[in-house]
Amino acid sequence: MSESLIQRKLANLIRKEISDTLGMGQNFLPGGMITISVVRVTGDLGLAKIYVTTLPDSKLVETVEKLNEGNWAIRKALAARIRNKVRKVPEIRFHVDDSFEEANRIEQLLNSVKKEEEEGED
Repeated sequence: MSESLIQRKLANLIRKEISDTLGMGQNFLPGGMITISVVRVTGDLGLAKIYVTTLPDSKLVETVEKLNEGNWAIRKALAARIRNKVRKVPEIRFHVDDSFEEANRIEQLLNSVKKEEEEGED
């Protein structure tokens, strides 16, 4: 089932505000960078699943754990920023976004198939 217009608007709003909040002193990844790649909001607007990537990649799981441990503070900051735009601020949960790793894996598989085809032609 596809997302409704309200879900997409709320997801975009949360993505923007969480990105701004994390960039303004919430120090979850010292010496690194956190990127909010996707936000998905449930149909009842009660939960926002926030998918995160980091640079360096080696700190991704640790960073997501820290974000989930401190999600009450992030949600409080989010509520302060969007309280005039929504009736209820959804619960937030952070998740690892491994889409880049998956894309790299698929690309490597395609390259290996292409290489095998080229070797078979020779």
